[in-house]
Amino acid sequence: MSLVDKIVSSAQSYVGTQEGSAAHQDIIDLYNRGRYSDAYCMTMSDPWCCAFVVAMFVENGAADIIPGYAYCDGMIQVFKQWGRWKPRDSTVNKGDVIFYDWNGDGSSDHVGLVAQNQFGTLKVIEGNKSDSVSYRSISKNDSAIMGYGVPNYDGSDGGAFQSTKPTEHDDAYIKTLPLLQEGSKNLYVKILQVLLNYYAKENLDIDGDFGPATKKAVIAYQTKNKLEVDGIVGNETWSYLLLKEK
Repeated sequence: MSLVDKIVSSAQSYVGTQEGSAAHQDIIDLYNRGRYSDAYCMTMSDPWCCAFVVAMFVENGAADIIPGYAYCDGMIQVFKQWGRWKPRDSTVNKGDVIFYDWNGDGSSDHVGLVAQNQFGTLKVIEGNKSDSVSYRSISKNDSAIMGYGVPNYDGSDGGAFQSTKPTEHDDAYIKTLPLLQEGSKNLYVKILQVLLNYYAKENLDIDGDFGPATKKAVIAYQTKNKLEVDGIVGNETWSYLLLKEK
């Protein structure tokens, strides 16, 4: 059985899993085992669509070919950096990782694993769909689909599907991100801390609290990259962290 078949088979075996069940705990445990060292450590109470996808790869010893993050936009950025991102109008294959933008705001809200493409109708397996692992049938032309991450199943160096240069879609997303400064406390601060730990080799606690240590790390990052040095994370700093880093 090929790796893609093994991973899709694993995902199918979890269909019917309900939030709060022992199998849901298994998914969270698998994600936490395979997540990036600087990524958020999940609990049973967190949204878990990304964790489900990552867990299927971890279960099959393939954590190295899936971005180990618990938020969709973080996964997308890694796929783009790997040169393994393709837009909505591309050919869709079994095992592709599908990302959705339900609100049309440029930010991904949900993710799943393509199990089948039958004449343009996709059968997708998703975690955290109505608080369970469930199937979704959706047209490949649906406007809510942002695009697809393509894991390197065959171990090739896998030529890029699409340029990773910033696009209008990326710029629109950056404008939706909140201004962060000392005193901010939210999920976006956690994302910032993860990015600073990864790109700037900081050792920040991933606690979502923009305190003095996070401000100091932001100032150091802005200084190094010749950005406006103010300790505040606005469009310029977000853009550099998410679009310019490779």
